[in-house]
Amino acid sequence: MTSRSPRTVQLYEITYLGTGPEPDVRTVEAGEVAAVIEHAGAHGMQVLVRPRPSRDPDTAKKEAS
Repeated sequence: MTSRSPRTVQLYEITYLGTGPEPDVRTVEAGEVAAVIEHAGAHGMQVLVRPRPSRDPDTAKKEAS
C-alpha cells in the first residue's frame, strides 16, 4: 500500500472588472480558468486572472490560530 498525501489544488483568483463599484472576485481551480475566460468573453466582460499561492494545509491551520 502507498500512503497518499493531501491533494494540492492550484487555485486562481478571478476578478470581474467593471461590474460595479466593487469588483466581483471569485476563486476557482486551475481546470475552471479557461471556462471562466470563455464565458466572460462571450458576455463582453473583462477578467483579471491571478494565481493564488498554494499553502500547505498544516501551515494554514497554524496561521489561523
